[in-house]
Amino acid sequence: MRINRLVPALAVFAVLLMPPAALAADPAAPAAAAADKAKKSNVEVREDRIKSVQRKPFLKKGRWELTPLFSLSINDAFYQKMGGGAAVAYHLADSLGLELQAVYVGTVQTDMVGFFQQANQALPKVSQLQYYLTANVMWSPLYGKLSLFTDAIVHFDAYLLGGFGVAQTETGPKFASNIGIGLRYFATSWLVIKIEVRDLMYTEKLKLDVQGEKFSDIQNHVMLSAGVSFFLPFDFNYHYQ
Repeated sequence: MRINRLVPALAVFAVLLMPPAALAADPAAPAAAAADKAKKSNVEVREDRIKSVQRKPFLKKGRWELTPLFSLSINDAFYQKMGGGAAVAYHLADSLGLELQAVYVGTVQTDMVGFFQQANQALPKVSQLQYYLTANVMWSPLYGKLSLFTDAIVHFDAYLLGGFGVAQTETGPKFASNIGIGLRYFATSWLVIKIEVRDLMYTEKLKLDVQGEKFSDIQNHVMLSAGVSFFLPFDFNYHYQ
């Protein structure tokens, strides 16, 4: 009889000896485990998230771009202009650069000149372009990737440019301006194939063959250029942009 009374008493005594923290932790344990699981789940989702623009194989910021190039006029039916030169650019940011370009130009008279003179005898005589030097601002708003028929991916960026300079003609130097658009195709992180179109504009005095009358007109030389660019330094420290 005394033993039956002793067992309930010992059970009550053991419950009283348990720490209050342990008693309080038991109901909250499932909630804490669930919160910890949710936290880990969120971290894993962020780590596995795919960025819309992946890591670029190149960066232009803080690098020099050296470009030997060949140029050809595409809007003059009477005098074909072609030549070569070079451009050097420094990229203040990945989308913004400053450029200096110099191109020497040679002129070849086409058959249209003789035909027009025989039929009209009033072809204006123009002081031919010899070379031009321009300073430009380059803005690259577009970057992309291209893959055609193979698994190889070609990275490219498109840019706009504009600036001012000097055009040297047979009658002397002329104040000139130019605007253009171009594409860079990156073969490696430092080797680039470059294609661009520029419109070189300046004012020139013209003279008719027969009357000898002189007048001024704006000359537009649309030049198609192609070249290979070298980025210096070859290496760069990557940071996501």
